[in-house]
Amino acid sequence: MLRSLLLAAAALATCASAHFVITYPPDRGDSYNTQFQFPCGGLQNNGNRSFWPSTGGAMAIVPLHDFAFTTINIAIGNSVRETTDINSFNHIMVPTFNQTGGNGTFCLPSIKIPPSLKPLVKAGVNATIQIVQLVASGSALYNCADITFSDTEAARFANPQVWNSVCFNSSNIGANRLTNQEKAINYTELALQELNLKTAGGTALSVGGLSLGTAVAATMAVLLAGLW
Repeated sequence: MLRSLLLAAAALATCASAHFVITYPPDRGDSYNTQFQFPCGGLQNNGNRSFWPSTGGAMAIVPLHDFAFTTINIAIGNSVRETTDINSFNHIMVPTFNQTGGNGTFCLPSIKIPPSLKPLVKAGVNATIQIVQLVASGSALYNCADITFSDTEAARFANPQVWNSVCFNSSNIGANRLTNQEKAINYTELALQELNLKTAGGTALSVGGLSLGTAVAATMAVLLAGLW
């Protein structure tokens, strides 16, 4: 718990010096001056990795920009070839959506492993998760988190003392899905439908008096305007 609280506090303290920070799993470090560099904001893997559930799990960030077209990719392996001519981050976990609201915490609590990758994913396998954000100025921002898949991380992270300190959505944070081109297996839809709808204040978020907990489908249609 202490590590998670310190991580969240550190991310909030440094968000003024980064375009967006990945708080879970933690990113490689402060890349403010280089975050426009493909594929990981100018930072190389330093050997540090965090456990992430082998069945898929949460992804939490602290963004600064009011909105950003956001994509979440993953590359499997210890030494990912991070060059512009060979893009190893070609496995999309969450296709592009519009993350709205800045200066708060945004968390997708249940990102799935794409079926094509499941044969490669098991406890002990290393990978790198890449988040790409396209902001209003037209700049593309990159950030990466280096992970090791774990069969026990899901249970550890699900502990309320850990979960509640890391995976929540601030009251000013939202998201809109852009297209429905991948209706059969739409990971954006799956992830956004499972948003942790607890606000930073600990109350259930509602729109127009309609409880998100009791009317998810109707409320998501309002909260994520244009999602459908």
